[in-house]
Amino acid sequence: MFNNFFRVFKFGWQEISRNMGISIGTIFIIFIALCLVGGTFLLRGMSENLIATLENKVDVSVYFKDDAKEEDVLLVKKQIEEFPEVKEVEYISKEKALETFKETHKNNQLLMESLTEIGSNPLPSSLNIKAIQASSYENLTNFLMNGEYKNIIEKINWSENQAIIERLFSISNAVKTGGFAASLILVLIAVIVTFNTIRLAIYSKREEIETMKLIGATNWFIRGPFVVQGLITGFFAGLIAFLFFYGVEMGLSSRGLGIFGELGFFNFFEENILLFLIIQIGGGIIISTFASLLAVQRYLKTEKN
Repeated sequence: MFNNFFRVFKFGWQEISRNMGISIGTIFIIFIALCLVGGTFLLRGMSENLIATLENKVDVSVYFKDDAKEEDVLLVKKQIEEFPEVKEVEYISKEKALETFKETHKNNQLLMESLTEIGSNPLPSSLNIKAIQASSYENLTNFLMNGEYKNIIEKINWSENQAIIERLFSISNAVKTGGFAASLILVLIAVIVTFNTIRLAIYSKREEIETMKLIGATNWFIRGPFVVQGLITGFFAGLIAFLFFYGVEMGLSSRGLGIFGELGFFNFFEENILLFLIIQIGGGIIISTFASLLAVQRYLKTEKN
C-alpha cells in the first residue's frame, strides 16, 4: 500500500517536472486568485476593526430643556441604563457643561466676554449615551423621543452621527461584496486553468494510461498522479501567496506606515496568521485538487463511453 502511494506521488512529481512551464503558469494563476481571496479576508477584518473603533468613538447626546428638573433627568438616565445594549450613560449637569465649555474656549476672549454679558448659564443639562453597537442608537433615540419624558427633551444629536455610521456600513459592505465577487471570478479562472493543464497532461499520456488499464491498473492508480500534481501545485501556490502577504506585512511594519496601523492591518494579520496560512494553503490545495479530480474524472468517463 505504501509502495503504491509512493509511486503515485513520484509520478505526480514527474508530471510537474516534465511540464514545468505550464505548472509555473498554473501556480501563478492560483497565486493571483489566492491573493485576492486573502486581500478580501484582510479588508474584511480591517473594515470590521475600523467600524468597531469608530463605534467606540460615536455616542449620542440628549439635551434637555432649560426648565427640566435634575431628578427627571436622572430618572431618564436610570431608564436608559437598564437597556442591555447600553454600555455607559454619563450625566452632565448645566454647571459641569459650563465649566467644560469655559475650559475648552478659555483662549477665545470674545466668546468669554459674550458669556459674561449673558449673565446666566445658557447651556443645558445632558446625557451622553454610549451603546455597545452603533446600530442600537436609533432604537434608543425612538424610545426617548416617544417616551414619557419626551416633553423635557430639547434635542438628540443622533441624526448627525447616523449619516456617518450608515455611510461607513455602506462602504464596508461594498468592499466585502466587491472583494467576494472578484475572488469568486478569479477562483473560477484558476479552476479552469488547472483543469485544462491537467487535461493536457492526461491527453499527452493517454497511450500510457491505456497500457496501464490493459495490465489491470485501477482508476485510483491512474487518477492518483494527476491529483498529486494538482495537490502539489495548489500547495506551492498557497505557500507563495502566504509568504507574499507575510513579506508585505513585514515591509509595511518596518517602514512604520501609520495608516495601516490605524486600520488594524498589523494586529489583525498577526492575530489571525495561522488562520490566514490555512486559508491560503488550504484554498490552493482545494482549488487545484478539485480541478484535477474533475479533469481526470471527465477523461475516464469519456473513455468509458
